[in-house]
Amino acid sequence: MTAGRPGPVRSDLQVVLPAWIAARLLVAAAWLVVRLAGPGGGGVPRPVERGLMAWDGDWYQSLLVHGYDGVSVEGVRFFPGFVLVGRLADAILPGGPGVALVSLANVSALVAAVLLHRLVLLETGNRAVARRAVWALSLFPPAFVLVWAYGEGLFLALAIGVLLCARREQWWTVALLALSAGLVRPTGALLAVPVLAAAWRPGVGSVRLPGRIAAVVAGPVGVGIFVWWASVHFDEAFIPMNVQRSLRGDPVNPVRRLVDGVRELFVGEALGDGLHIVAVAGLLVLLVVLFRNWPARYGAFAAVCLLVALAADNLNSLERYALNGVPFVLAVATLASRRRLGPAVMAFSAVGMPLLAAMAWWGSYVP
Repeated sequence: MTAGRPGPVRSDLQVVLPAWIAARLLVAAAWLVVRLAGPGGGGVPRPVERGLMAWDGDWYQSLLVHGYDGVSVEGVRFFPGFVLVGRLADAILPGGPGVALVSLANVSALVAAVLLHRLVLLETGNRAVARRAVWALSLFPPAFVLVWAYGEGLFLALAIGVLLCARREQWWTVALLALSAGLVRPTGALLAVPVLAAAWRPGVGSVRLPGRIAAVVAGPVGVGIFVWWASVHFDEAFIPMNVQRSLRGDPVNPVRRLVDGVRELFVGEALGDGLHIVAVAGLLVLLVVLFRNWPARYGAFAAVCLLVALAADNLNSLERYALNGVPFVLAVATLASRRRLGPAVMAFSAVGMPLLAAMAWWGSYVP
C-alpha cells in the first residue's frame, strides 16, 4: 500500500475514531456543565432538558412518529431523508425513535469522517493532512449537531460521498448520492456547483455524457421532488420555502446583510445577529485559504453555501449551514498544518465546539 492511497476501512477507522470519540466526550462535558448550572429562570425549561433531542431533534422525532400531517405546518421545512432512514433504524434498533435518530446521526458522522479521510488522501496523498481534516470536521465549532438528533451527519456523509465519487469520475454513483442528499437537506441542490466543476470537460464523448449530466442535476432534482410533493400535499406552492422564509425572513442582499450585521456589533445587538458576523469573518478567511490551496470546486461549494446562508434576514444557525459546506474543514486542515498556527487552530476548535453546544443547551444560541 502506497503512502497516499486509502487502505482498508480499518485503517480509516484507526484515524477517525479518536476524533469521533473526542467530539462526543466534549459534547457530553458541555451537557454536564449546563445541567449542573441548574434550571432556567421563570420556570421555563432549558433545551438541556431534551438532551440530544433538543431543538430540531424534537421536530425530527415528531415527524418520524406522526408524519407531516401529525405536526404543525412548520414541520414541512424539514426535508424527509433523515426521517425516512430514521424509521428504518427505528425498525431495527431497540429503544424507540429517539435512540434511532441519535444513533443514525452519530453513525452517519462516523461515515462522513471516513469518507473525508479518503477524499483528502486522494487529493493530497498526505496522511497527516487527512488526519487533520478528520479532526477539523469532528471539532468544527457547529459540529456538535453531529452528536445530536440532527440530519447534518447524514447529509455530510452523502455530500462527501458526492465529492469523493466526483473525484473518481463515478458519475452514476454521484447522481444517486446527490439525489439522496437533496432529500435530506435543501443544501443538496448546491452540490450541482462542485459536481459541474468536476464534470465539465470539453470533448467528452456522448457515451459518458448522460452520467455527467445526471450527476450535475441530481441534487436539485432531489430537492425538487420533496418541494413538489409538499406543494401538492398541502396545496400551497413551494410551502417548505415559504415556511422557512417566515422564520428566517425574506431573501436579502448578502452584502447588505453583512454590513447590517457589522453595525449590530456596535449598536446594542452584539449578542444577536452581530455575533454571527464574527463567524462570517472567520469563514471568509477559510474561503481564501480554500481557493488558494485546494481545487476550485471545493471553494465554489463552500462559497455558495455561505452566500445562501447570508441571504437571509435572520442569521440564526448560520454556522451550522456553513458546516454543510464541508470543504471549509479542508481549509482548517490546511491552517492546522502550519507549525505556528496548528496548535491554536485545533485549540480554538476544541473550545469553540463545546462552547456552542453549551450555549445551545442553555438556550442562548440557535443551532
